[in-house]
Amino acid sequence: ELFVAISPLITYPYLVKTLGISLYGLVIIAQVLASYAVILVNFGFRRISAKDISIHRNDKNKLSEILSSIFTIRVIIWTISFVLYFMIISVIPEYNKHMLLFILSFGITFNELLFPQFYFQGIEKMKFITLINILINIIFVILIFIFVKDKADYYYIPLFKSIGFFIGGIISLYIIFYRHNIKFKIPKTIFLKSQIKDALPIFSTEIITSIKDKFGYILIGSFLGMNEVIVYDLGAKFTNILIKPVNILSKVLLPKIAKEKNISLFKKIFTGSFVTMIFIITIFNLLLPLIVNFFLSESINLVPLRIFSLAPLFLALSSYLASNGIVAFGYNKYIFYSIIITTIVYISCLCIFYFANALNTVLAFIIITVISYLAEFIYRLVVVKKIINDVSG
Repeated sequence: ELFVAISPLITYPYLVKTLGISLYGLVIIAQVLASYAVILVNFGFRRISAKDISIHRNDKNKLSEILSSIFTIRVIIWTISFVLYFMIISVIPEYNKHMLLFILSFGITFNELLFPQFYFQGIEKMKFITLINILINIIFVILIFIFVKDKADYYYIPLFKSIGFFIGGIISLYIIFYRHNIKFKIPKTIFLKSQIKDALPIFSTEIITSIKDKFGYILIGSFLGMNEVIVYDLGAKFTNILIKPVNILSKVLLPKIAKEKNISLFKKIFTGSFVTMIFIITIFNLLLPLIVNFFLSESINLVPLRIFSLAPLFLALSSYLASNGIVAFGYNKYIFYSIIITTIVYISCLCIFYFANALNTVLAFIIITVISYLAEFIYRLVVVKKIINDVSG
């Protein structure tokens, strides 16, 4: 997981230098737009279906029924998503000029269409997923350095990524249908409806979450240009890396806290996570000039990235509160509520900044993002305090 998060940064400075900030910013926008299609194709199955697979892991007929239904739904959604995606890139001039880039970027949907991660989670064969992901990323990095030599080669980036996901998907399907002897069956309509109904709440949550996590890229590209997209993307990638220590610790301790309802341990880890994140963010800010120079090879205003460095603090602690507090103690509904509140705060801030004519710098979008993460953290902190009082009482 950590390697998958770091691997995009390995090629980052090389691609920025080779393609230029503006063109690489467009490559990122294409990936972000295609990632909306990824959410549609996934339709929440990645998170919801692992449980069903685990329950019926020894029943080949039931496994065949589940997988056949999900594959059928995904193929239908994938087809509809491609039509919608093509219509969008056709009507927006900047996207239409780089049609090949956007079409190839859509290939990242193969990871959801062909690679049923939930199946391997359900049968507890996660090593396969890890191995495939690491191999895909290693090969992608190598191919980038070999083939991307100048600006004309920018389309290789989505091409190699899409091919990697396609091959990984084909390998996983071979293992499922030939090695594990799962059979594809034409699913019954009633079972399709049941699968959709079960996944719909998760899908809705992921769509709402994507508004604040991804929509900023599209707006920055539209309002400010591709150079600012790079600054925002770099901040987002740094955030993703900086929160990993706390996220990993949360996953390790989740079973123990959930089983024992150990409030004392929960509080100690929360305090430790807070101190750890303050330390990490301080070191990051001290090294920021060197880090930015390494990735961009040019001087930029560091204030936006320094403000963005607050996001890992709120996001890491918020994630810990969600998994090891709210979910571990059985109050799952508050996760959805927190996402709704955060999205409302994000959209409200966007509207305020827009009507104040303040959406003219990348700093404005970063401030809005940080405020939304802060709102999510505060809400979850209040909820967890209430939960602890209920459990203790």
